[in-house]
Order: sequence, then C-alpha cells, then structure tokens
Amino acid sequence: MENIKVLRRQELETREVMVGDQILVSLAEIGDFTATAHKIADKGVLFIFDEYVTSRPMNNLRTNDGGYEKSALKKWIDTVLLAAFPETLKSRIADLSIPTVGELFGHDDEWDNEHFEPDEDEQLPLMKERKNRVAYLNNEWEWGWLRNATKKSVSGTFFAAVSGDGYATSSHASGSGGVRPEFWLVR
Repeated sequence: MENIKVLRRQELETREVMVGDQILVSLAEIGDFTATAHKIADKGVLFIFDEYVTSRPMNNLRTNDGGYEKSALKKWIDTVLLAAFPETLKSRIADLSIPTVGELFGHDDEWDNEHFEPDEDEQLPLMKERKNRVAYLNNEWEWGWLRNATKKSVSGTFFAAVSGDGYATSSHASGSGGVRPEFWLVR
C-alpha cells in the first residue's frame, strides 16, 4: 500500500494545551463529556464543551430581566454544575458560563447586532466552521442557549440561542434549551 496522510487522535499528558485539544470532563451524576480548547491567553485556556450537558430553561418565567447574570440558568451553573466538576478541575476553573453571540458568530451580522444585547467577544477561530457551533444532547440534534438577552426594544422575554443547525436564533426564556458550558482553566 502506498503511504497516505492520516490524522490520528492520540492521548497524551502535557502542560502545553493547544487550540483544538480536547479534555475529558466527568461531571458527577451528569455524565462524561469532552471539552475543546478554543482560546489560549495569559490567564489560562478557554474550554467549551463539545455537547450539551443538559436541557434547561434560562428562567422559570418568560422574562430576560437582569440578563444572564440574574438568570435561573446561571444560578444552576454556579451551584449544581460547578459542584459536579471533579476536584482536580474545580479548583482551577474560572468564569464557568455559556458562550456569547460574539464567541460563536462574531459581530458581522446586522440582524444579530439589532436583536441581541452586545458583547465584546471576538468570534473564536474554531467557531468559524458551522459544524463546531452544532451540538447534541443525548445523541440528538438540539438548539442551545447563549449568554446574550434580546434587546428590550425587540423582546423582554427572549435570549439568544444557537439553532440545531448552527445558526443564530432566539427563544423564550422559559423554554428548555441545551446548556453547553464554557470555562477558563487557569494556569
């Protein structure tokens, strides 16, 4: 057989993480997931889960008052989800959250800019490919929450979301959508 180029995944231990590297995260009573490194900075490495870990509403009522920071989903992430992380990671996690519109889509789309509260995040390089914005829950195609609320001039009841096919959309805060955590692993 003639030589061919292959990409082979290989597990190794290293102190140097690169964009695209994956780690295994076992969340107690939730399940085992992979998370991919999306950004390297002085403070650490930004990881985003490759799949949704659960489906939850952003809020119990149809309201985006207080935005993500005051949402029921953030309270769940800060308590239940954080507690589920293994101790070896928990002590090094900062800014456990969900992605923003900017991180997934950038800010070039006028519709997004007119409808969603702004963020200052740049689109992550891996998210330029739509396939990386798509995630599954229990092996099923799913939509998921993003951190941005819709502008009050548009609706006081919606938050930004990513559709099951990787495009920007929005949904009522009381709807159950996928939760795809992101976190900084500090050095």
